[in-house]
Amino acid sequence: MKGLADRLTRAAVRRGLRNGLLAGDGKWLALGAVAWLVRFLAKRQEPETVRETLGVGETITVTNLGPPPRRRQARRQRRADRAAAETA
Repeated sequence: MKGLADRLTRAAVRRGLRNGLLAGDGKWLALGAVAWLVRFLAKRQEPETVRETLGVGETITVTNLGPPPRRRQARRQRRADRAAAETA
């Protein structure tokens, strides 16, 4: 989601919170919730799919690293663990 659509949904979420939750207007709250849902669904990532033909004697390795960590400290630790694994 880029540009104008991103700005409009962000503004709708803000106004929905301000006028809906704080001022008690249900219509703005509903609009803000819908705008938040649109932003959330637009930011979801599709799973990566790779399709290749293997030759005789070739193998593949499938790994699942899980979702990326959300906290800064966890991201740094994960980077350090990967760097240590690459050098080992």
